[in-house]
Amino acid sequence: MLYAIGISMMLMVPLQRLGARVVFFLAALILAGSELLLTALWQPGGEVPLWLALTFAPVFGETYTVLYPALPWLAIMMLGWVFGERLMSQQPGLWPLERLLMVSGLSALVLFVLIRSIDGYGNLFMHLGGNTVVHWLHISKYPPSLAYTVLELGLMAIIFALLIRLESVKTVISHNGPILVFGQTALFFYLAHFGVLAAQRLVLERGGLEQTYWITLLVLIILYPICRIYRSLKWRYPQSLLRFL
Repeated sequence: MLYAIGISMMLMVPLQRLGARVVFFLAALILAGSELLLTALWQPGGEVPLWLALTFAPVFGETYTVLYPALPWLAIMMLGWVFGERLMSQQPGLWPLERLLMVSGLSALVLFVLIRSIDGYGNLFMHLGGNTVVHWLHISKYPPSLAYTVLELGLMAIIFALLIRLESVKTVISHNGPILVFGQTALFFYLAHFGVLAAQRLVLERGGLEQTYWITLLVLIILYPICRIYRSLKWRYPQSLLRFL
């Protein structure tokens, strides 16, 4: 995962110079066309060369394992960068942020339903084995299929739009709001949550799905003030190594 994030951030340095429209087009091209390229280069069960494992196809080997090939995740980061540019834009005539998120999210979910119902391209070998909710949600993450990507990004966009409506922009993405705090300390949050989960494991017994939700909420509550403190330190020493987390 860290490899995919790191190499994607490095590649974003030259890519962002192309402009938001070109980056958006390239991201859509990678997400929509990577399965076509992957199926031409590899079939499940076949040998995966290292270059393909690092770019498109996962590999579970005795000497190394690559669960997060870079290019599909780079495309998702590219979409995130384009959204960030739109978020900071002051151009007149643009759709309100809440409307843009809701329309994009609903469109992505409609596309997910179409891809899964057709049960062909876009599922990346993870075809429907039945018609239950579990079967519909049994989609490829390693690497991310088009169905997985539009489902996850669609849900995220809708949730973000609802947060803006229910809590107001001032509360949700304010200076000390949880979304902005976690977003500005994302890598630190990712690394720190392992420690919090390890500590909880010492005092909590293994439970079911309901307990998982409560533990997730507890992790967010614990890490929120910690991430705020870390963000303050990072801003206090802007030239230190802290800025990379």
